[in-house]
Amino acid sequence: MPSSATSASSNLYVPGSSGSSAAGGASGPEVPAVLERAMASMEDYARAEPWAFAGWAFGIGFILGWKLKPW
Repeated sequence: MPSSATSASSNLYVPGSSGSSAAGGASGPEVPAVLERAMASMEDYARAEPWAFAGWAFGIGFILGWKLKPW
C-alpha cells in the first residue's frame, strides 16, 4: 500500500486499543454518559413542555410507522 494510506489510517481510534486517539490522547465522552445526559435533557423538556413533547413523540411515531410498515 502507498505510504499515504498507512499514515491516514494511523489517525483512527480503535476502542480498547492502546495508544493515543486522533484527538491527541484525550478520549471523547463515553456513550453511556452521553445517553444519560440526552435522556435527562429529554425528561426535563417533557416536564417543562408536556404537550409539545407529546406532539413530537406522536409525530415521530406516526412517520416511523408510516415509513416502516411491512406492506
